Amino acid sequence: MKNELSENRKFLINRLGYFRVRAKLSARDLSLRMGKSPGYMTKFEAGGINLPVDVLFDILDILNVTKEEFFSYDPSKFEDDKKFIRKFRNLSKENQELVINIMESLK
Repeated sequence: MKNELSENRKFLINRLGYFRVRAKLSARDLSLRMGKSPGYMTKFEAGGINLPVDVLFDILDILNVTKEEFFSYDPSKFEDDKKFIRKFRNLSKENQELVINIMESLK
């Protein structure tokens, strides 16, 4: 009987797959760019092997993805979220509170 993957492993597999596809790299190509065997990423994406944190960070460098983007709530909206946060932080404290109140009233 095969062990089920934890939610954390599923997250890593799905998120890395998203960024790998966005970079237009096959699992094989990514594995080779990492200096690993051609099937390394395929094994990982199938849940067959664990991915050490240092290898994850190497992959993010290859894919040109920051840690913040990788772990963001919705990577497809990361740039918009980042822009919003930057603009929000530049507001006065009073205007920040106003924006928060407006957002809360829109729920």
